[in-house]
Amino acid sequence: MIYLNLNNVDEAVELLKEGNIIAFPTETVYGLGVLANKKEYFDELVRVKERDPNKPFTLMISSIKQVEDILEISSISKKIIKKFTPGPLTIILKTKKNVPSYLDLNTGFVGIRIPDCEFILEVIKKLNMPLLVPSANPANLTPAKNDKEVYNYFKENIKAIVRGESKSNVPSTVIKIENDEIIMLREGNIKLEDILKEIK
Repeated sequence: MIYLNLNNVDEAVELLKEGNIIAFPTETVYGLGVLANKKEYFDELVRVKERDPNKPFTLMISSIKQVEDILEISSISKKIIKKFTPGPLTIILKTKKNVPSYLDLNTGFVGIRIPDCEFILEVIKKLNMPLLVPSANPANLTPAKNDKEVYNYFKENIKAIVRGESKSNVPSTVIKIENDEIIMLREGNIKLEDILKEIK
């Protein structure tokens, strides 16, 4: 197990480039991250999380440019992204054609999130590639809030843990945008009424 600090951006980048899973704090809960460019990385995340392989992972990005080639981003989506991100919001959007099936699991939709966390934003910018990022917990258990809880869950099943503590301990709000309709799937600190107010 490798322990990193929030100033070890370059070390985290190298570990991710090698296909490793790392855990890191965010403004919501701890996340597990791995590069989103290979099916084998998706499979390893499923194994470590003990998760249903038919449940897609969110793509964590540093800017919308990183997913413009795979997602349909409407003007309403752009408004919401501009107003509420970086922040605790996951937005599920329609995919374009030819998206790898392990990203959308043939649902035609993928969730994205731009976290309000300087460390992981910097890591993703340097990689210039999205990460697959679920919360740091085995399926059906409470998401980890600090590095000790992450270690107790995963021991040597992941390569590195960034020391720290998550901020709010409330998972992100999750919305789905389909045909410009906004559907609330999980309400966190960002409420549906706040979002609707912004797009009037």
